[in-house]
Amino acid sequence: MEKNDIVEYAMASYFLGKHAEGLDKVKAGLAKEPRNAAMNRLAMFFNTELGNFDDAIKFGDALFNRSDSAKFSYMDYAYLGNAYNGLKQADKAIEQYQMALKSEFDNKAKRAGVVKQLSDAYAQKEDYVNAIERYKEYLEGIEKPTANDIAALGSLHMQHGGSLTDAVAKVEAFKKADETYASLAEKYENAVEYANFMRARVNAQMDPKTEQGLAKPYYEKLIELIAPKAEKDATDNARLIESYRYMIAYYFIAKDDKATAKDYANKLIAIDPTNEIAKQVLGVK
Repeated sequence: MEKNDIVEYAMASYFLGKHAEGLDKVKAGLAKEPRNAAMNRLAMFFNTELGNFDDAIKFGDALFNRSDSAKFSYMDYAYLGNAYNGLKQADKAIEQYQMALKSEFDNKAKRAGVVKQLSDAYAQKEDYVNAIERYKEYLEGIEKPTANDIAALGSLHMQHGGSLTDAVAKVEAFKKADETYASLAEKYENAVEYANFMRARVNAQMDPKTEQGLAKPYYEKLIELIAPKAEKDATDNARLIESYRYMIAYYFIAKDDKATAKDYANKLIAIDPTNEIAKQVLGVK
């Protein structure tokens, strides 16, 4: 095959998702023309897609530093960033994503995609302040955030809160997570159950001794949503068990209302017969 044939074949393989096949072709081409920019680029792309991150970085170095007449696009920097990210080298990944964002984009969605990758790299190094800032920029750059997009922001706020040692700052981070999940429930009806589940967990983090009952309204809502279902899957049962356990702790410890705690213990043992908490409250051996 001639040089142009190899590049065209490899490009077709890339768009068809035939990464291993395309890589074989460009390797054969690079054996003859190691300074060919198009083939070094495609070798970096293919290796990144295949998870061969060390090789991807090697071909990225060849593209940027040892290729003839090379012109770079945002994809070149982004793919090299992905390779570094795959090796858990977040700082180098961030550098490449920032270079990508200085490049030209033909639409907002593509730029937003790189911003999200940058956010992920910051999160990987547990720099949640920058991860959240970039993720919000990503949300602003896409046409309509999905429920999963909003849920991911809530998760970042939760991770941020969990990483903090200052009590006030921790609560503030968890409050932002709670606000995010509240927004999720408002915008997506089919996410109400998940949003309440996460709000319950966030509020439980802000009230670890269950003294204030901050999570109580959300666990109650979960019970209201799940308990009447005629058929429950494993997720439903897991969420019910968690909800009943919380309600037992709240009434038994915080309110000293053992009768109500026993009511919830009976509900818990009905779906989890070996549950030790329910057995202790009910005095069952």
